[in-house]
Amino acid sequence: MSRTRLAAGAVISAAAVLAIAGCASTAPSANSWHASGSGSAPAAESGGPISHPIAGGAGSSSSSKPAASTSPSASASASAPASAPASPSASTSSAPPVDGILHNTGSGAVALTFDDGPGPDTPKLLAMLRAQGIKATFCLIGVNVQEYPKYVQQIVQDGHTLCNHTWKHDESLGKKSADTIRADLQKTNDEIHKVVPNAPIKYFRHPGGNFTPLAVQIASELGMQSLGWSVDPSDWNTKKWSGQQMTNHIISNVRNNTKPGSIVLSHDGGGDRSSTMAAYKTLLPELKGKFTLIAMPV
Repeated sequence: MSRTRLAAGAVISAAAVLAIAGCASTAPSANSWHASGSGSAPAAESGGPISHPIAGGAGSSSSSKPAASTSPSASASASAPASAPASPSASTSSAPPVDGILHNTGSGAVALTFDDGPGPDTPKLLAMLRAQGIKATFCLIGVNVQEYPKYVQQIVQDGHTLCNHTWKHDESLGKKSADTIRADLQKTNDEIHKVVPNAPIKYFRHPGGNFTPLAVQIASELGMQSLGWSVDPSDWNTKKWSGQQMTNHIISNVRNNTKPGSIVLSHDGGGDRSSTMAAYKTLLPELKGKFTLIAMPV
């Protein structure tokens, strides 16, 4: 897969920090983990497997994505470019960062986020999270919500947070007209609410991390905070890794780059995610032993 995503350290408002602190559960520390920077990640989706470009923060793996800084406000105005899809770790330095995107939790807690679903592997992930008592954030694609409505219901029943990831994973959506962006995000929210009518959708993640000031602004107008990440294990890049090699890569990347406050990006949809599922079977108990794990607060 190939695509471009944003990632960089950012600060969120005091209110958001309090909200996160309020819903975070404590976890004992254990294991010796490295806490250097973040990984890289992208993912694309439009029917088949998703192509993701990446915007890597510190310690990102090789992936193509724009780097963006975050500001406390939900609405933003700046610009962030997306780089070519296919190579995992080239962050773009020529374009200014887009403000208003969360790249860390603002506390010592760590947030696990899963993109491009729901998909056939989503139930496996939900079962693992349930067994460990871990809550996460799911960034849903509209057409996949149509195909797997029961999985969306299960996500909500299990207490996870929902995030709008656009209707068909259009990586160039942020460069289109305001009316087009708004219609896409609203259509996605409407489809989610057909399945789970009262579920809050408080976050928006642009496909590929290709946030633009206009996309961030419109998401804010629709009541959604733009959600980036700081660790990207590039599990979207199935052209580079597969099978056990991919599983080992994901485990190593998340272990070495997750630190207090990280937002970790991975995928439960957009193609075969069996390597991601295998990786998180190992990672979930380790992460739980080292960090407080939270769903992004709503």
